[in-house]
Amino acid sequence: MKLVYDICMGLSIGTCIGICIGLFRKTRYKHYTPERLEKAKRMSAFMLQTLKYVTLTCLALGLIWCAYFLVLAMMKPELADYADNMSELIVSVLTVISIIFAFFEFIRRKD
Repeated sequence: MKLVYDICMGLSIGTCIGICIGLFRKTRYKHYTPERLEKAKRMSAFMLQTLKYVTLTCLALGLIWCAYFLVLAMMKPELADYADNMSELIVSVLTVISIIFAFFEFIRRKD
């Protein structure tokens, strides 16, 4: 079980580092026009892009850790309730994050 935990931890750290590097590269090459309205519009698009990265990162991490808890429940049946509760918690948090992203995407497309 320690090996599965270490694999999930490595995947989580790699995912977070990759997303941070991707965000850094994406923000480094942005150039804004001097007009105030255009700058605000671009900032809004940037924030939505960042929110998309955060949402996708959380979904990827949720998939990794839900798979870990599934394996934990199969390998150690006495921890099945714990694994089930943790998976439910992860799914609940991911649902809220996805709803927030959908809300901001709706607002952007409405404009």
